[in-house]
Amino acid sequence: MQTREDIEKTWEELTIQSNFVFGKAMESNPDLCRRLLEKILKIRIKEISYPEREKTIEMRTDSKGIRIDVYVEEKNKNRSFDIEMQVANNDSLEDRMRYYQDLIDMDKLQRGEKKYRKLGETYIIFICPFDYLKDKRHIYTIREKCEENPALKWRNKVTKIVLNAMGEKDDVSADVKAFLDYVVGKFVKNKLVEELDETVRQVKTSEKWRLEYVTFELALQEREEQGEERGFKKGIREERLKSIRTIMETMNMTADQAMEALKIPIVEQKEYVSLI
Repeated sequence: MQTREDIEKTWEELTIQSNFVFGKAMESNPDLCRRLLEKILKIRIKEISYPEREKTIEMRTDSKGIRIDVYVEEKNKNRSFDIEMQVANNDSLEDRMRYYQDLIDMDKLQRGEKKYRKLGETYIIFICPFDYLKDKRHIYTIREKCEENPALKWRNKVTKIVLNAMGEKDDVSADVKAFLDYVVGKFVKNKLVEELDETVRQVKTSEKWRLEYVTFELALQEREEQGEERGFKKGIREERLKSIRTIMETMNMTADQAMEALKIPIVEQKEYVSLI
């Protein structure tokens, strides 16, 4: 378990690869965020807005929610952008992007949109310091198409982008290449990157955001510990339930007799009776 002092020390070492630092940098400089999106996507974006700071989406209490690094919408246009700093290469990006897309769409419908055709365009961008698709490209753009005839029009209005900071091909602009180099610690003289670096410095010197980071990490650590405890208790409950059923079947006992044989406390027996 990390102490507060450990977390504060970690704050000093954070770079743009930190979800927290990246999110705050984009939040504190919306115009920089807009220009970075324009460079990556090669589209014009007039103005962006943050409908929610540090957007979290949870559909149900028993489902896995998501905490989006950067979520912005284009003003006066039905376009939204989710940008994620994906440092860990221990998960399926295809499945993670699919889940993010699904929750973003459901969130839009819950916020009042009733017609599917009005969901609007969504861009999901994952920035990675590794080559997930192993083709040495800096950028991978994924859209759905009809396999039998790719020329047929099928527009689901979702574009998924995987950026690879370790790319080797000449496939992105100088600005995007400089940004990706910066992600992995290579500082290249570039106006966009210089502005980003200054913004990151401002984030790191903010006492307000340092305190927010420490508070969030402590709360997250506490939730994880509570989750482990709940998981441990769930494991015990499942093992006991399995033992009760086994004894009932093999020794022809009632549920009450099986629980008595296992010495399960009376105050807990009601819970098992409802599960048998």
